Amino acid sequence: MKVKYFKHIVWGCALTIGVSSCSDYLDRELTSGIITTDLIWEKPQAIQSVLVSMYDQGLRLDEFDDWFTGKSNLLNLTSLSDEATGGYQKDYAFSNANAVYTYSDYVFEDPFQSRYIQIRRTNDFLKKLNETTALTGEEKVLIDAEARWIRAMQYFGLVKRYGGVPLLIEPQEYVPGEFEQLQVPRSTEAQVYDFIIDECKAISEILPSTRTAEAKYRASKGAAVALWSRAALYAGSIAKYGANVNLTGEAVTRGYIGINAGEASRYFTESYNASKALLDGGVYSLYNRNSDKAENFYELFSKSVNGDNGEYIFQKTYNVSAGKGHMWDKMNAPFAFRGDGWGCGVTPTLEMVEAFEYIDGTEGKINLRNNDGSLKSFANPYDLFAGKDPRLFASIYVPGAPLKGSTVEWFRGVIDGQNGTGQKYQAQNQPDKDNIATIEGVRYNTSGKDGGADVGDASKTGFYMRKFFDETLTDMTNIDAKRSETPWVVFRLGEIYLNLAEACLELGGKDMEALQAVNAIRERAGIKTLSSVSIAQVRQERKVELAFEKHRFWDLKRWRLAHLDVTQGGLTNYRGTALYPWYNTKSQEYTFETGTPPKQRRLFLERNYYVRISPTDLSTNPLLVQNPGYGN
Repeated sequence: MKVKYFKHIVWGCALTIGVSSCSDYLDRELTSGIITTDLIWEKPQAIQSVLVSMYDQGLRLDEFDDWFTGKSNLLNLTSLSDEATGGYQKDYAFSNANAVYTYSDYVFEDPFQSRYIQIRRTNDFLKKLNETTALTGEEKVLIDAEARWIRAMQYFGLVKRYGGVPLLIEPQEYVPGEFEQLQVPRSTEAQVYDFIIDECKAISEILPSTRTAEAKYRASKGAAVALWSRAALYAGSIAKYGANVNLTGEAVTRGYIGINAGEASRYFTESYNASKALLDGGVYSLYNRNSDKAENFYELFSKSVNGDNGEYIFQKTYNVSAGKGHMWDKMNAPFAFRGDGWGCGVTPTLEMVEAFEYIDGTEGKINLRNNDGSLKSFANPYDLFAGKDPRLFASIYVPGAPLKGSTVEWFRGVIDGQNGTGQKYQAQNQPDKDNIATIEGVRYNTSGKDGGADVGDASKTGFYMRKFFDETLTDMTNIDAKRSETPWVVFRLGEIYLNLAEACLELGGKDMEALQAVNAIRERAGIKTLSSVSIAQVRQERKVELAFEKHRFWDLKRWRLAHLDVTQGGLTNYRGTALYPWYNTKSQEYTFETGTPPKQRRLFLERNYYVRISPTDLSTNPLLVQNPGYGN
């Protein structure tokens, strides 16, 4: 396909903040104060500093502190997928259980104005890089490739939200009063994906295969190939499954959203080729240093290993002393471990827990009853989960899970009896409030120290997130201090194995290769390998292997499943299920029930597959066409 790339600056930059603001980054050398633009391009260190600022400001990576409408509302790609829900009641999605939460028209938007400012900066950087004499030709080629990768990532962030967007690859000087030359139409969705793929293929031949420890935040050949693998897989899915959604209108007929079904095989082939190149390259390997399978998987994402695991292809690093920390631990710590407030933010659901199979390969649904129908009893709630996929214990704190010399203690209340029969005394307040019941003269706390009631801050599902949680962090005070340094994984080899498996099955004729890829993941996890594999099994493996890494929401969208009812694998009518341990006073053991947490049912409309273009962007550029279902 021949693609027309438009060489213009986006309208929002010129009209909203002005051309001078678009170039402000060039007026500052990060290491020595304010200097002129010309001087920047005479000093190699200043050029490198600008590149660093492009990484820091120009990449939105759906990482730890990316929240929709602010952190207090707990809306992120995990809590609004079918992996989890918000812990405490803040946003309307996580309160008023009798209502319905309709996914916002702007959910997880990446506003044109802020994104295209960064694209403009990258284009300007590339132009001036080509002109400078301060660097050798070889240095310029390498930096050029890095900047192009940053730009490709920016476009990937846009296309997975909006579909086709204007492709701008060179800056244009604004002539006062001449706005029409800045008003550029959208490229088709396929053209944007093709641009990303073509750029990644080209720059993968230039970028180095490995980086030093000090430069692990910079793009390598692997980062380019990984983006190629992911973007092509997304495009192939949209082409194949797009007909499952009834979207109509001008944006559809012009190809701004949607990809022709005949292109699916081409894109899946691109993803396969990229994935295979990474796996065959020998630079990366699955992390497998700890014989304890659960701890091995936890370590992969831990601060103690800090991304030096051989599996991460590209990561976002953090440094608290340099003012570049994040607040994930403080946001998500279990109630008793959270310090001065906050914590308990995003909490997994029972459905997510049951997505993890048992080690012997049987399905993950937990059986709470004996053969005679009576409730099973356990001396320790943790025992209920015996035999489950070790990745469960690496990813989720279940009731009774060990943590910092203690355990995560979540129970619904106490029963004056045994085997789940007798009078129930349910927790009514959050754990640090009054939850005392007196039974035959004995005082019992009806709540675990980490939750049990339907009110307050603590988890309402019985679970907390462990993946990425820094168990070595001791200071949990002051959320705005951002004391966390665990790196955010953008690309890792585990995903690439699953990309390969999915592409193999979508293409057909490569079932054995798909099976080998999935079994490599399962073998590392410590669970039974498969004798054959289906698309459904690959999708299931993605759900558990990549849990909470911000893939699931996009996967449901690209497979065109999100609008379906929860019984069909979609997000509509989903609110999640809770697991309720009860302490039985007569037997001094725990029994379990399931329940419905006080969360709204969700409604994902077909139009939500694409974000609404804002009225401001439409008014400043009459060549734009709105996405279907939103009017103008």
